[in-house]
Amino acid sequence: MEIFVGIDPSLNSTGICMLFYEEDKLIKDMYYIIKPNKLTKKEQSIQDTLINFDYILYEKTDLDIYKDNNLFSEYWKTINMINIVNKIKECICDNIQGRTSYTLYIVQEGISYGSSIRTKSVFDLAGLNYMIRREFIKNEDIRFFISPPTHIKKFATGIGNCKKEMIIEMFKMIQPELSKSLPKVDDIADAYFMAKYARQIYLDNLEENKKENF
Repeated sequence: MEIFVGIDPSLNSTGICMLFYEEDKLIKDMYYIIKPNKLTKKEQSIQDTLINFDYILYEKTDLDIYKDNNLFSEYWKTINMINIVNKIKECICDNIQGRTSYTLYIVQEGISYGSSIRTKSVFDLAGLNYMIRREFIKNEDIRFFISPPTHIKKFATGIGNCKKEMIIEMFKMIQPELSKSLPKVDDIADAYFMAKYARQIYLDNLEENKKENF
């Protein structure tokens, strides 16, 4: 079995897609959103009805009570990042536990240096990005790749600098039923194309090996 994972890191709503293949056939796809443990009623109803989608919740510390103390604010922010990383590992490990034979490819979105979000948020997101890398890049059983956002955009749409809305529309065309049910499609749209990109890397490697052994 080949398992391909896409991770779209976020401090508030990390998206994960897992695609499971056997003999070049997709047999299962799973989607996760990792976020703090407060869900709206709409989100709760979705969680009950979708069999291939789940919210993975974690206890997020209320940073507002530390707003006048930078030391504690940064400490608890780090704890929240650790919670996110642990939940990512949980999603992946739960799906490979007990499997004796599998190939696992992971693609994580790299840092968007041209991001328009606040500078401080970019630094925080970069910190989370590297914490996730640390968990997987040292594992010899995992093929782990960092992909610049422009590579994923070009892979999904053919345009490396396309707007996020174009990625979302592509995902909606491919997964219309799931897209209708989700409150925020953008949380997993990028992750989906990263997982597909992971499979493309795997196929390219197979082709390269065939040429070398010819």
